[in-house]
Order: sequence, then structure tokens, then C-alpha cells
Amino acid sequence: MESIFDEINMKKIIHIALGKANPNRMNGVNQVVHQLAIHQQALGIPVNIWGIANDLQHNYPERPVKTALYQQDKHHLKIDAKILADVQKQTKDTFFHIHGAFIPEFYRISKRLQQLNMRYAYTPHGAFSPKAFQKGYWKKWLYFNFFEKNILQKAQLVQLLGKDEAEYLPKLLFSDNQALIPNGQVLPTTIIDANTRFKDGPVFGFCGRIDLYHKGLDLFMTAFQEYRAEGGKGYFELIGNGRDFEELQKRSENLIQQGVVTFHDKQFGEQKWNLLKKFNIFIHTSRMEGFPMAVLEAASLGLPCLTSPETNINDHIRQYKAGFPLEKNTINDIKEAIFQAEKAWQEGQLLAKGKAARQLVETHFSWQEIAKKLLEYYEK
Repeated sequence: MESIFDEINMKKIIHIALGKANPNRMNGVNQVVHQLAIHQQALGIPVNIWGIANDLQHNYPERPVKTALYQQDKHHLKIDAKILADVQKQTKDTFFHIHGAFIPEFYRISKRLQQLNMRYAYTPHGAFSPKAFQKGYWKKWLYFNFFEKNILQKAQLVQLLGKDEAEYLPKLLFSDNQALIPNGQVLPTTIIDANTRFKDGPVFGFCGRIDLYHKGLDLFMTAFQEYRAEGGKGYFELIGNGRDFEELQKRSENLIQQGVVTFHDKQFGEQKWNLLKKFNIFIHTSRMEGFPMAVLEAASLGLPCLTSPETNINDHIRQYKAGFPLEKNTINDIKEAIFQAEKAWQEGQLLAKGKAARQLVETHFSWQEIAKKLLEYYEK
């Protein structure tokens, strides 16, 4: 195993997140921490994951990275004293990486790290993109100025995942420790033929959390209903669950009864893979994102992607001709993109776009390269 101890001045990395970094969850932060920890350890540096969770059962897939769990207070008013004690036990050549924003426990941990003069990186995971910050603006503004600003200013590295966040955060707080470093993706061994005809029209698919506003599913469903009313032949299938699951079902009740829209609930492993194989185009019309893992996963499988500007991947999709990037995330723009995708499916163009999507991921979003890049930034 290649080691870079001679180049990197650290002997251990500890990633801290809410939850257990369980990759079999819809929360993308779980997948990011899981993959990043594994790939950094593969470079020769011991890595630990510390999870602040509502239960202490180690019920996640086996991994080569040691995981410690700490009890979460449901009101976030106090922190498990054991995690602060364990921070104090670490040596100065330990590097911490905190994942997530507006989390009171992380403010307390960062203050302890500062008191001990220990180094840490901080990834807000899209929390400082414009629309994310402006949702509940005054509460976030107050919390930012009293707590979050301190975490940002004292970090050795603030990792920003997308262009939106990288452009907006300096307006709130300018510092020279910010860097744009996206998420990565593990390439599967096979690629989907996006031209495959399982039905008499293309299958548009979504996989993730069913949140109407955040994920823009209200926009897509309205656009899709108009597209069908105007003669479109496509279908829409959703994998996932969330707070708006039943509301979205109600909004699409007529199309569900016609067999045009299908909800699959949340799926993992082979079940999810088998459903993804029947998609022709993957959609992600979010209003706010850091850098969505679901889009990278779909692209790595060879699925062309129909994405909003807020996903922060549209420049890459245009460059590689890997899908249908929206200029604006509006109902009309989405509807036009759906018709374009149907035409591309009819003309057999989706396989080439899908291969381009996979090439995009392989070139720009390799976890191995991102793990190395983060190590270099830790040192800077």
C-alpha cells in the first residue's frame, strides 16, 4: 500500500459527522464521509470516523475504517462529554475534518480544537449556497454571526463543493482558507444502455429524498404533467422517501392511476441498482445543493442527466454533452428539456450521452484523486 507519510505531516485523520456515515442512507453526507474516509486510509494514513448519533448501535456496512459513536442530544442543547474528552486525547499530528453546518455540537468541538491548537477542515455541504442560506435567513444570519463564523475563520480549510457556494460564501465572510473541491464517485463496473426501450416512451428517474422545495420535485412534476398533456410519451419513476412523499403522490394521483408515474420508496443495494437500470434519463431539478451524490452516481452508471443550475454540475454536462442542463430552473425550461430528452431517446442518442456522462465522472470526480487533493489542502 502506498504511504504518503513522508509528504504529509499528519499521523491520523478523524472525520466528524452527524449520524454514522452509513452509505445505505439517502443523506448524501453519509456517503461522502464513508467514501472519503476509505479512500484516504487507502493512501496509507489511519482514518477514524466519529459519528454523533441518536443511537449507538453499529448498524452500518463493514468498512476498514474505525468508527466511534457518541450520543446525540435530541435538542442539540448539550454534547456528549466523551467526544470532547476524546478530542483532548489526540496528538497534535491528528487532523480533524468536520462535516455539516449550523450544528451546535460542531461549534463546541471546533472551540475545543482551537483551545488545543489542533488543526481541522470544515465542509458545510452546500449550506452556504444562496438559496440554502436564504431559507430561514434571519435565524441563519444570527447563528452564522455568533457561532458559524468562528468555525469558518479558524479552520485550516473550508471545503466548498459547488460553484454557487464558492461564489456566495465570500460575500458573507472572506478568508483565504476556502477552496472549491467537489464530491467524488466510485465507478461501477458496468454501464447502462440509456437507449434501452423498456416502455413505449423514455423513463425519467429520480433517486433521493422526497423534498418538494429542496429537490425541486414540485417544479419537475408540474412540468412533467404539462409535457404529458401536450402529447409527451415519457414516464417518471421515483426512488426514495421523505417528508413530502405523500404530498407528491397526491399531486400526481391521475398519472399514478394511468401507470405513468411510479413511486418505489427508498431502496438500497441490488434493488436500487435494478431500478436504476430501467431509467433512460436521470433528473435532478434542485433549488439548492452542494454537489449532489445522486447525480454523480447516475452519471457514473451511464445515465444522461437533466439538471438544474443549482446542482453545480451543468458546466461539466455541457462540456461533455452528457445530458440536458437547464439554463433556468423553471417549469417551462424543464418541460422543454423533457421534450428534448424524449427526442434524443427516439433518435437513439442517449447511449452516447450516457457514455459521456460516465467519462465526465471518471475524469473529474474520482474519489482517489479527491482524497489526495484534500490531503494536500490539509497541509496548506
